[in-house]
Amino acid sequence: MLFSIRKIPFLLLAVFLVVVSFSISSAATGDKLSLKAEGYLVKIEITQKGKEEKLVSLPEKVYPGDVIEYRIKAVNTSDGDLKNIIIGAKIPGGTVYVPGSASDTPEFSIDGGKTFSPEPVKYTVIENGRKVVKVATPDMYTNIRWKIPLLKPGEERVFRYRVQIKPLSVNKPEKKTSQ
Repeated sequence: MLFSIRKIPFLLLAVFLVVVSFSISSAATGDKLSLKAEGYLVKIEITQKGKEEKLVSLPEKVYPGDVIEYRIKAVNTSDGDLKNIIIGAKIPGGTVYVPGSASDTPEFSIDGGKTFSPEPVKYTVIENGRKVVKVATPDMYTNIRWKIPLLKPGEERVFRYRVQIKPLSVNKPEKKTSQ
């Protein structure tokens, strides 16, 4: 099953669409698992107590630097236990995962969801003919997922993560050389 939530247009010089897709997998969850996905804009307000975060409904327009919190609510609507469920989501294009913002203990992918690992996500490259292990940075993350070993009847779990809208890159004109 693939779920998607609201398309978010960026408004600056060009329009981009960010679509967040959510998926589940299990050995026969069918209609027994209810998923609801929501997105919120994270607002920082300065009060007498200092800085306070406030979540507001996701507006039609978001801008570079804005932070969005996604929440995925999973509810077992069956009369029996659901086992080995995987809840997954894409890190939308044009955004970067906010380190440490995910609930529970997720796994991340840097290859479009082919492989996953917990943080720190490591990958191997060849440098000067040698294999070198490097640690992926959050801007390399493409997907996030959570594993639920057991979800009892009526039980609900909420998974959260945040992304930040990347700044638009403006191509600088090439310098012309005089001859």
